[in-house]
Amino acid sequence: MDAQINRKMTLILTIIVIGATVILLMHTAKFSIGLLLLSCFYITVVLVRDYIMKVDLRRMTGIRFLLLQLLLALVISVWSESFIAQIYLLILIGEFTFHHSRIHSLIFTIMTYACIFLGVLVYRHFPPFDQIYFLIPRVIDYFAIFGMSLLAKIAVQQKNDLARDNEQLRMASIELERKAKIQERTRISREIHDSVGHTLTSALTGLQTAAHAIKKNQHSLAQEMIDRTKANILTGLNDVRSSVHLLRENIPDHQFIPELLRLIDETKKQTSVEIACEIGTTIPELSPKIELAIYRALQEGITNGIRHGTSTYFHFSLTYRAKHIRFILSDNGKSPSQIDYGFGLNAMKERVEEVGGVLSVSAKGSASGVTLEITIPFSEDNDRAG
Repeated sequence: MDAQINRKMTLILTIIVIGATVILLMHTAKFSIGLLLLSCFYITVVLVRDYIMKVDLRRMTGIRFLLLQLLLALVISVWSESFIAQIYLLILIGEFTFHHSRIHSLIFTIMTYACIFLGVLVYRHFPPFDQIYFLIPRVIDYFAIFGMSLLAKIAVQQKNDLARDNEQLRMASIELERKAKIQERTRISREIHDSVGHTLTSALTGLQTAAHAIKKNQHSLAQEMIDRTKANILTGLNDVRSSVHLLRENIPDHQFIPELLRLIDETKKQTSVEIACEIGTTIPELSPKIELAIYRALQEGITNGIRHGTSTYFHFSLTYRAKHIRFILSDNGKSPSQIDYGFGLNAMKERVEEVGGVLSVSAKGSASGVTLEITIPFSEDNDRAG
């Protein structure tokens, strides 16, 4: 329960107890010093419980205080012979119901009514029915307080549950927004790395070829390589700006295999490397994520081969067999002694794993180049069902 509401309720109940005590002592015809002291002791117990010890009524100490107050309230009620004293009992029922389970609260309510009924019988030496019949309708008061307290408890619990759910929803929304931002940053960094990295590597190779041609006075070849490099850089810029390949699922006329072939042809023209290509005729229609993973893997693999391995020859194959897409890219460049997963390979690995695939990079020797293999499980039936 909210601490502020708890404090307000405690203050209100304390005022009601004190006011009821004053009215009781003024109203009862059985006024005595003993009744006065007992009533003051009851108020003292309430003040000590709520303001000095600040007892939690849900714990055993709180139950003991409630039982002590019940005993005192029963004695005061029977002694004073005033219905005003039953306000103590009704408040106790409300407090017990509010802080304990429904079954225990119901038992407490029944016990309270039974005690007051038996107390009056004993105090009046078991009088005839016509002298105590007024006690029977009082059971409605007791159970009415029980019912209202139970409803108040349920209302507060629902309010607290709603507040907690709203807070959890707010935190989940913040976390989702944070993850979305991270994913978007990761996506952008991947796109920039793959697109710009490939473009710059191809451009650098083209410029080196042009420079070599100029030294040999092959000006027409140099001009051709410079023009190709310029076109390639413009293409790379457009690729970064529009993220065509990432959003290609929104393009109705998109064709995946021609895009791969176009990438290979442009790279061959720009860098003068040789790329042998084998693409199976049974490649099914793939999901955009799988297409992107394959496209970027080919782009990054060629870029790494040229940049780090000074490769001049690549062999690329893409096949579909036994419900698996298999991607293999090998080169003739220098093999590193150890494969280090930098940003590019990690981005490639993450893309492949996002579509349920497996990536492996192997180097067989110093002059045997590097082989990049990707296996992605893919079922046309499951893809259509999804």
